[in-house]
Amino acid sequence: MNSYAKTARLLDDITQIEQYRSILESDTIKSGEPHWASMGKNTITLFQVLIDQDLTHLVMVLRHYPQYIEAVCEHFRYAYSYSENSADIDAASALLSMGEPYFTRQFVRNVIRKLPRLEEMDRDGLQEYIEETCIHQHQRHPIITMHYRSQIKRLIENTPLHPLQRIVLEKKLASIREVITYDFEASDRDSNLDIPYMT
Repeated sequence: MNSYAKTARLLDDITQIEQYRSILESDTIKSGEPHWASMGKNTITLFQVLIDQDLTHLVMVLRHYPQYIEAVCEHFRYAYSYSENSADIDAASALLSMGEPYFTRQFVRNVIRKLPRLEEMDRDGLQEYIEETCIHQHQRHPIITMHYRSQIKRLIENTPLHPLQRIVLEKKLASIREVITYDFEASDRDSNLDIPYMT
């Protein structure tokens, strides 16, 4: 079943990638140039559009054309989009895995900012998010798992709950193993890139 799912994904990727192939294969990367200056205008526009969307097609393109990963990660540092498009969680996880050699705090922050946000919810909603995060904790990038673990913990603390309900939820939350990940919240040379409405 797992093998079939991977095969199906690859076949779908091949179908989907055709719409981008003419742009990417007519472009040449200029080595030594900073991110966007290293590629042609059509390729720049394509990646700007893909970054603005839910990241699934961006990740698919980068799997087929990994030579663009560094440039895309670099540009993500400056990608403040007014779009309402949230990232697909699994696509964001894949992008973080691909981008690990090129991590900057602002790149990671901007990926996290594109993730779907947890809204105020009741006990059942919190339990559902805990279970969903627990199920996927070994498949998703640990930065994403720890982000959601932290958000769920904050919601448990701030949601009116019976003490016993709180204990049950905290016990379930403890099943999501806490790991040390990249410290993207610390101040660095990119901190001045933060824009208040994005925080």
